[in-house]
Amino acid sequence: MRINWRERFLAATIHFLITLAVAALAAAVIFLVWFPGALAKMVGGTKLFLLIVSVDVALGPLISLVIYSSRKSRKKLVMDYSVVAVVQLAALLYGVFTIAVSRPVFIAFAADRLEVVTAIELEDADLSIGTGPAFRSRSWSGPRLVSVELPTDAKERSDLLDSALAGKDAYLMPKYYRPYDAADGQIDRRSRPLASLLEQNAAEKDRIERAVAATRVPGSELRWLLVHHRFGFAVALIDSRTRQPVKYILMDPAS
Repeated sequence: MRINWRERFLAATIHFLITLAVAALAAAVIFLVWFPGALAKMVGGTKLFLLIVSVDVALGPLISLVIYSSRKSRKKLVMDYSVVAVVQLAALLYGVFTIAVSRPVFIAFAADRLEVVTAIELEDADLSIGTGPAFRSRSWSGPRLVSVELPTDAKERSDLLDSALAGKDAYLMPKYYRPYDAADGQIDRRSRPLASLLEQNAAEKDRIERAVAATRVPGSELRWLLVHHRFGFAVALIDSRTRQPVKYILMDPAS
């Protein structure tokens, strides 16, 4: 039987475009809501998404090249493509779930830096005793800004130190969360002038200046904080008027 490759390539192309449209919808949620700005690269969301989508986008069209034939009955084609759709959707949902558990849910100011807290790092038991409703759930609409207030009780501080040495610090315990603006004074004291970032990282001057320009905030009104995340460090440019991070730079600043 002679294979009509032209019709199969056409079917594969249509399948590719449909799959791409679904992937674009998933990308909009992932990169505009769950991992805004540089957070996607910071905590690995971009790599995971590209891996999952590249497999899913390639899988469907390749299967179309194999199964499509105009000689098949409509019922047979519907059955074949229903199976393919289920397989693709299952793969995509599994991938999106994997990305979802690694999404940042809190950005916590703790002591002298910002800590990026992902969904998988928080335990349900700790969330249940958060100090407020906003601190008792993993956000689905982007990371929430919070501050961390350490306990004053000597025994509790000692227990917290032991916990931190074991790998679970206060920023992973919502019972210590407070509203972000509760730390305004501490942020003012701990954030550093933009000039010091440029001075300490002369080799990155162009990249820093491009990031500053992208904020549309005058350089004189910008300060910076160290950002710690699961895979290392970055820099947050802070608007000194609001204390809000306005831009993240994927670089480990010199100490």
